[in-house]
Amino acid sequence: MIRVAEALEIVRRACTAGPIERVPLSEALGRVAAGDVASDVDWPPFDTSAMDGYAVRVAEALRGALRERAGLVAAGDPPPPALASGEAVRVMTGAPLPAGTGAVVPVEVARRDAGTVRAEQAPAPGEHIRRRGESVRAGAILVPIGRRLAASDISLAALAGADPIPCHARPRVAVAVTGSELVPADQAPGPGQLRDSNGPMLAALVRARGGAPEVRRAVADTPEAVARLFEEAGGDADLLVTSGGVSAGDLDLLPAGAERAGFEMLFHGVAMRPGKPVAFARRGRALWLGLPGNPVSSAVCFQLFGAMALDALSGLPDPGPRFVEARLACAVSVRGRRETFRDAVLSAEGGALRVRPLETLGSHDLAAHGLANAAIRIPADTERLAEGALVECLALRPLP
Repeated sequence: MIRVAEALEIVRRACTAGPIERVPLSEALGRVAAGDVASDVDWPPFDTSAMDGYAVRVAEALRGALRERAGLVAAGDPPPPALASGEAVRVMTGAPLPAGTGAVVPVEVARRDAGTVRAEQAPAPGEHIRRRGESVRAGAILVPIGRRLAASDISLAALAGADPIPCHARPRVAVAVTGSELVPADQAPGPGQLRDSNGPMLAALVRARGGAPEVRRAVADTPEAVARLFEEAGGDADLLVTSGGVSAGDLDLLPAGAERAGFEMLFHGVAMRPGKPVAFARRGRALWLGLPGNPVSSAVCFQLFGAMALDALSGLPDPGPRFVEARLACAVSVRGRRETFRDAVLSAEGGALRVRPLETLGSHDLAAHGLANAAIRIPADTERLAEGALVECLALRPLP
């Protein structure tokens, strides 16, 4: 068996970013930018007012009343004529300012009287003015290559006129659970049957990591069904993710089936708990990630190896799972010599992160796993970790 770090590196090297597409900004959330987005304009593109008020020359406003120009300037109006000597121009928030403006006097502190305006508070030079280019200069990189696009990035790309925006193709992921006992979640299980929880879970994890999942029918525990699964792999998906059928039992048919279908096994078995029998293979550009069938094992392995694969396929320059450090809220005893991922709750206490392990019945205990937002990463050959020890935690959900 290989170590977790070795397995992650194998997955990273095997996965390359997909082709570049031009994606409408309305559909680009969560995609990865395939090129730098530079602004083609200054922002603001001209001097604008930050308040409803009056554009004035500061020295003149300090001396007394100013003559009010007829009308007003609103956002969207063309730039008005320059300020004349002794003049005040009424402007709305976002309006272009007349040349010569030294400050904007807010309406709340301006007194109007018979065509004149007087500032009741002395304006400071530059007050309430947004200067051209003070936020962004034309040519500045607003969205760097390799950024996974958040809502704020979409806003910046729109400011730069990058619609559509170049992005790497979203990874296409086929999700297939194995097991003759499984029925869909909307069906009542009969004697000896179980509802499929792994399929919906894995599809959700794929979608949350930026992939486009397609859930297949459950694969029966027969050589013929497994052969069909791998014969079709890669036709319409970049990655096939399966759960179950990868251990050493009589009906764990997937590793041998993959090899018969021409897949090269890159690893099968990782020194970790849960998830020891996880497998990863490729045939040309087609990739297969075989997860164990126990739901906690399947989830943890996906959060490690599935996350690495999808990040790399999406074009992220630094792919893979994210770990944070936290202090143990209580001592932890460990059995076995493999690297262990222990369900836990991570919280912010007193300005620091603390993590508390959850009591669990094992890798089938989906109810306990559902309470976890992190997994404590316990190094191999560890017998006990003391309260207050600094540990690495794998994020399973957005963290505090």
